Amino acid sequence: MTDQPLHPAARAFVADGWDAAWSKGLWAASWSRSIEGLTPAQASWSPAPGRHSIWQIVLHMVFWRETYLRRLATGEQTSDEERDRLNFPEITGVTEASWADARRRLAETHARVARALRDPDPKHDVLAAFLTHDCYHMGQVNYLRAMQGLAPIE
Repeated sequence: MTDQPLHPAARAFVADGWDAAWSKGLWAASWSRSIEGLTPAQASWSPAPGRHSIWQIVLHMVFWRETYLRRLATGEQTSDEERDRLNFPEITGVTEASWADARRRLAETHARVARALRDPDPKHDVLAAFLTHDCYHMGQVNYLRAMQGLAPIE
């Protein structure tokens, strides 16, 4: 990212892509549908020791969105301890309520980033990087779905 603010057309392009990724999908399944209908067991499944689950990926995305939104609002930095604990956290309570909370937080942070991307304040330009970051991770989510034999999202 450069120190130059995004051109308004570029900002609109990113914001439109952000919205489309969630609702319709871009070149792949929509983000909302990618996590819809998964059971807590499916969301917490990992293909091998040391590999992340869908749930961990979702919480990783939430962590970085919340981190940057907080930083933009307050200037507060994330501590090393917080980053170590919350970036790809261990899933301990595999319940429907916990998985529903993770999905809710993903949707909530999605809406908050969408609002910030549409705000002309150039300090929000840093959030544009989340479009590619989250596309990458949602690709992982859909690959993990496929590894579990779940139907593709069309």
